[in-house]
Amino acid sequence: MNLSTQPVAEKAPLQHLTYQELDILHALRGFCAFYVVIFHAKFILWSGGRQYLQVHPRATWGALDYLAFGADMLSSAGYEMVIFFFVLSGFFIRYAQLRKHRKPVAFYINRIVRIYPPFLFASVLAAVGLWCVARGIPVAVAADNGRELNTTLAEAWHELSTLNLGGVVRTLGFLQVNKVYIGYNDVYWSLLPEAIFYLAVPLAFWRIWVYYGLSIAIHAVGLLWTQHGPLNPFIDYLLTFNFYFAVGAMFYDAVVRTPWLTWARRVPGWLLLLLMGALFGALLLLAVLKLKPISGLVATLLAVLSMTTLLAGKVSAQNPLIRGLHKLGVFSFSLYLYHFPLLLLCYGGLVYLTGETVFYARYYWLALPLVTLVAYALYWVTERASVNYFRKV
Repeated sequence: MNLSTQPVAEKAPLQHLTYQELDILHALRGFCAFYVVIFHAKFILWSGGRQYLQVHPRATWGALDYLAFGADMLSSAGYEMVIFFFVLSGFFIRYAQLRKHRKPVAFYINRIVRIYPPFLFASVLAAVGLWCVARGIPVAVAADNGRELNTTLAEAWHELSTLNLGGVVRTLGFLQVNKVYIGYNDVYWSLLPEAIFYLAVPLAFWRIWVYYGLSIAIHAVGLLWTQHGPLNPFIDYLLTFNFYFAVGAMFYDAVVRTPWLTWARRVPGWLLLLLMGALFGALLLLAVLKLKPISGLVATLLAVLSMTTLLAGKVSAQNPLIRGLHKLGVFSFSLYLYHFPLLLLCYGGLVYLTGETVFYARYYWLALPLVTLVAYALYWVTERASVNYFRKV
């Protein structure tokens, strides 16, 4: 079986999308990455939700309190934004393979070069950051306050302080070490499904319609088999996460092989934006209720509708919001990898300054621009430098 040869059907899509046409979609990458930053900042730096309501009961709230809490709750769908990103990833990988088909070895080398240098730096950053917090401010990793963050931080510090070769190997495979990631960089959970998808691409894209059919059927089994918990990474990938990547790839085929965008351009822009708002509202509700199987499907629909809206030209690339999100999208991978350890360093600093480990003030709003700027600087000296270097060699 020769996986390096594309089927005839793969060589002649009805139309081609240029990188310039797709460039606006990087705004969606920026949105997803920054949304996850807010989601985690809220978890690390603000005791929101039920704990906040116990200290600040709603009977004492004024109009501004309701407005602020409502703004806090808008960032409750962190998991779902990662699913959104999986759909984007499938879309862009399908585009890249059709534009310039790579044989399996070349494809794997390309993915390793893009992922591992910033990932390794992020791992070192997370380990050093946790070491600094645990050594310099021990109370910050004490588990006796009952807060979920501190309990997990204590576990992560214990695993880091006893790390062995097996733990290093598991980290390199994007796996947990005794139920925590190195340095407690919890964003790593999403890297393994992404890596498995990349491993599967040469075979899956060799018979693309078979891959699409199997992806839908297996995901349906995963939805119906509601009693299973986490099994192992590969089975979880097959039952759940593969579907989101497949939808992204499938959507790219729909765009280049059907009049999808022609139809979308006939729909009023306000209607598409209204549908996006409705889906986002449903997504928030499902996320709060922790109905992940359903919220994953809604996140997938939102991703497809958002890409359709932008590709159909319903929102200008010169829109200030789109331009700002596009700038974030350029370094979205670095922002995603680095923000968690940077937020933990912010947490350690707050514990040191205030003497508290539980915060009810919204310090996380102040940390957002700081973490984003530092991640941007790290992008230039890690991810960007790595890409430039490997392009030369």
